[in-house]
Amino acid sequence: MAIVLKKKSMGLANVSRQSLARIYFIHRWIAAGRYPNVAFLAEHLEVSQRTVERDIQLLRDFFGAPIVYDAWRRGYRYEKTFSLPPLQLTEGEFLTLYLGQRLLSQFGGTPFGQILRNALAKLKVMLPETVSIDLESLERDISFGIEPLRGDTEQLVAVYGDLLRAIQESHSVQIIYYTASRDAVTERLIDPYHLRFFRGAWYVIAYCHYRREVRFFALDRIRQWKVTEKQFTVRPDFSLDSYLQNSLGIERGPQVHEVVIRFDAVEARWIKERHWHSSQVIEELPDGSLVLKMRLSGLQEVKRWVLGFGSQAEVLAPPELRQEVAREVATMGRLYLQGGPAGSGLF
Repeated sequence: MAIVLKKKSMGLANVSRQSLARIYFIHRWIAAGRYPNVAFLAEHLEVSQRTVERDIQLLRDFFGAPIVYDAWRRGYRYEKTFSLPPLQLTEGEFLTLYLGQRLLSQFGGTPFGQILRNALAKLKVMLPETVSIDLESLERDISFGIEPLRGDTEQLVAVYGDLLRAIQESHSVQIIYYTASRDAVTERLIDPYHLRFFRGAWYVIAYCHYRREVRFFALDRIRQWKVTEKQFTVRPDFSLDSYLQNSLGIERGPQVHEVVIRFDAVEARWIKERHWHSSQVIEELPDGSLVLKMRLSGLQEVKRWVLGFGSQAEVLAPPELRQEVAREVATMGRLYLQGGPAGSGLF
């Protein structure tokens, strides 16, 4: 996004992006002769009147805008012709933002979806007049196979908003949490560090006072929550990159293993096209198959991933993962060989 300023460009770093965007909208209304007043601008920009007053002052002092208040019209106008430096989105920039909005379409029908739609509508006015984009046509021409969001969207938006605020303000959160693996509900005090979206679900990475370690919690399994007044400090030994370093996405285990998986020649063509993990090493074999090596700790997560490839993937190491997969495959085999559902007539 190009912003061209001549004399006062050095001060632009002190102007926030939000304020700069509001200033351009204020300028458009004034330049169009609509005589907007503070109340009108505050309502349409969804900010306080005090914020609008600061923006107008910035427009005067920083950009040198000849703004005066017209008492008869009860709004602002320019004493003489005035224009701001160009601030325009290119067609490519707008399309990129649009695609980002589509990727977040799982929040449609929620406050997130409405915020995204409003932002896109506002950004569209920044396109040059020579550029026209048909959003309805884009809806027909482009689609995404996004994994459905897990959980109730209204509940997720509510807990997400409170957790994000708690992270930003460093407040501990009291939660009632359902642990699916144990089918148990517990009350916990957590210090939320980070929100992460992975494979259709939102998680919060947090220090758990109950377990006395950093863990992850699925937002859709938080039954009740309350942001407390208790403030926390992020543990000095915590690093998000380090926490996720030996994970395929979110899960961690107590020990890091060298995971070695052999993929047959058919699956190998697809495996080598993807970047699976920062530690991965791929060894291509003469028969067209390949061996993928990664350093991971969350073996349950790896097991589920490997099983998704069926007989085209074989775990070579570590032994405990190979045994886990073998037991799962044996159980599945018995399930299918013993017969289908009662009365189905299968087998």
